[in-house]
Amino acid sequence: MKQARVVLGLSVLALVAIGFVVLSSAGGPVGLRTPPSFDQYFFVKQQAKWLALSLPLFVCSIFFDYRNWRKYPWLTIAMYVVVILALCAVFGFRPVNGSRRWLMFGPVRMQPSEFAKIAIIIAMSVFLDKLDWRLELFGKGAVKALAIVALPVGLAVLEPDFGSAMVLGLTGGVLMLVAGMRIRHMLIMGCAGLLAVGPVLLSNANRMRRIAAWLPDCAKSLLSSWCPWLGDLTVSTEEAQEANYQLDQALVAIRNGGEIGVGFGNSMQKHVYLPENHTDFIFAIGAEEWGIGFSLLLLALFVTVFVCGIIISVKACDRLGKYIAFGVAFLIFFQAMFNMGVVTGLLPTKGLALPFISYGGTNLMSAFILVGTLINVSRQSDLQRQREKSKISAVFHIKGD
Repeated sequence: MKQARVVLGLSVLALVAIGFVVLSSAGGPVGLRTPPSFDQYFFVKQQAKWLALSLPLFVCSIFFDYRNWRKYPWLTIAMYVVVILALCAVFGFRPVNGSRRWLMFGPVRMQPSEFAKIAIIIAMSVFLDKLDWRLELFGKGAVKALAIVALPVGLAVLEPDFGSAMVLGLTGGVLMLVAGMRIRHMLIMGCAGLLAVGPVLLSNANRMRRIAAWLPDCAKSLLSSWCPWLGDLTVSTEEAQEANYQLDQALVAIRNGGEIGVGFGNSMQKHVYLPENHTDFIFAIGAEEWGIGFSLLLLALFVTVFVCGIIISVKACDRLGKYIAFGVAFLIFFQAMFNMGVVTGLLPTKGLALPFISYGGTNLMSAFILVGTLINVSRQSDLQRQREKSKISAVFHIKGD
């Protein structure tokens, strides 16, 4: 699997490099308006600091044997509990844009939901590996697995952070499916989850207005007739324009870019027009300045990361490695595809970072930890095979003597 590790590493390196190049342009106008430095390279410098913190964690995750999570269950439990406590702690800090998602220590902000993604993959993989045949049981298998996922998902919904809640829930569900959980058990748990989260989603007027503005008229008519409890999904032209403003500006940027782009640093949409152009909507600025080639390159790189992750998962030497590798590959790929889908209007607007590209320290750190863990699974699997070959060679050598 050495080839998969090399290709994976080169792909991630390319993504990080592209991220810094696009951020140096997209973050310029926002940086000039950000006190106290009012520096156009403010976000690039901050991202570089986060990268410097991420690299040691990346190296540690490469050399920390992932099997220790199973060998020392208390370590997995402690990690999971710390993440849950961090998710609870955000409610003690002031809200930002109506959400309580961050732990704020002076100028430093950290988003625990990013680390919850790591916790879900590790905790679920260890639990599913230990369940073995009990995985097919509902009470001792499915319900306990649901509880592990439901707690961080529920806390993310309460923040509210529906994007992270969706990623956490889907990642946990995919791991259950890969592990071999009964489909009917998963459907029951999925319905229970929707019944729990649905009222919170429906009570969020801003979220429902965005979804209603995104849906075509025919879809709104069908939903209103089939699901009258959803209420009136009709929105006025003014409400639709307000709800879709960010998406409309992103599409303008992509159209401006066309085939070859307007050139590095020449984006117009980054000048106040497109909100969050250096974070969740940075993809639109890249497409505007570099054209369709930028979009295809990013798509190819993320597909490559996903394929390498699947190869590592398939060739892992144990179930725990298979689950962890698949969970990491799915999470990174899904988040990237969802972000691109939102920016291009294929999905309703939802704030979700583009891995390795968007500005955000916690997102960058968690992505590097996940990739490091993926490489660790590959390394340990290769080492295990080498040890097994050495034992077989030693046995034949003794018999030959």
